[in-house]
Amino acid sequence: MGRKIILILIILIGLAILATFLILAFYHPERVANTNYANLSTVRAVRLDYMDVGKSRGEVAALEAQLKQIGVNMVAVGAGRSDWTYFPWPDHQDRWSDEVKTTGNDFLLADSVRFGKWAHVSAVVDVLAPRYIKAHPDTAAISWIGVPSKNLVSMMELVDGPFGQDLLDMIDKIATYYPVNSITLTELVYYVDGYGEQDKAAYLAYTGESDWPRTDDGQINIDDNSIGTWRSHEIARFLEKAAAIAHQHDKLFFVEARIGMDSEGQVFVNNGTDFNLFLIYADRLIVRGSYEPNGRSPQAMSAVAQYLAHYQNGRVIMSVGLWDKDYDPGVSKNQMLAISAADFQTALQSTTQGGMTDLWVTPSFLMSNAHWQVLEDFWSSQPDK
Repeated sequence: MGRKIILILIILIGLAILATFLILAFYHPERVANTNYANLSTVRAVRLDYMDVGKSRGEVAALEAQLKQIGVNMVAVGAGRSDWTYFPWPDHQDRWSDEVKTTGNDFLLADSVRFGKWAHVSAVVDVLAPRYIKAHPDTAAISWIGVPSKNLVSMMELVDGPFGQDLLDMIDKIATYYPVNSITLTELVYYVDGYGEQDKAAYLAYTGESDWPRTDDGQINIDDNSIGTWRSHEIARFLEKAAAIAHQHDKLFFVEARIGMDSEGQVFVNNGTDFNLFLIYADRLIVRGSYEPNGRSPQAMSAVAQYLAHYQNGRVIMSVGLWDKDYDPGVSKNQMLAISAADFQTALQSTTQGGMTDLWVTPSFLMSNAHWQVLEDFWSSQPDK
């Protein structure tokens, strides 16, 4: 009997040691998101975007102090693209950014841990894929005039292809192992692009038509609502899969969307894109307008805000960009210019006059001291909901 007891004790001690080992090996408290900031009544977000990620560790402390001082409660940090990650994606070393490869830093983890102590952290995943397309040119989206995109894969490559699966795997890795409260998907800019043979076949199958809708001169009518309805359906299929992954790991799922204004001052969503359909799967939409001068006038900003304020309460965030115009994705950051602090102040005031209080200011690298002061003064004058 005594030997049996000793044997049982040895087994129990062994199991305890094994359990301790497993806990130490797999439990990382720094990778647990701070749930105190998961759901915000009022969103005051800044998109953290470094001029040089590799040198960012020397400036992040001062930037954090600035964000705290002005009252930010959501920090959007860059996770990168599926072909250029700011974290060491296991088994995908060929996708790591040069900054990760040369420094060995996990920038996503470091920023998520730092900012997650006092704010909601959203990991921003960009769907653009210039390196992937360079390696797989047949996957490029085709524009309405037949030009292959250097940055976007075809719609159906995103929805059902290997690239889309890569992107879902990336989202899964972030949702599983990083202490973020949400994941934000950006650059779903299928409007002038997405008309190749694969996409056409999907459009015809969905609509029952025999061709794309055409203008009188024979060009594809990219503003036809049937394209928007079909495209919203396909994007929603992908969003459903991405949202399921995020929600499985108790993360919220946000999606950036675009909105515009025509020459008559009417707000429009390109070719009928269905925000309500997206909101079936996305917890929030982050909506941005044009950064061209006619898109950021007080009248335009206020009109867009009024339009967005009619959507489901608390689920739309209005993006206020600092760029002086719309830049192509290939333009380097040091060539970009910001609007003046006075114009920034006017834009902020116009959004609240239009009824929007949940704001996402982007990008941080264009913020001067004057811009920071404008934002601090603006938010300090705005009561929380």
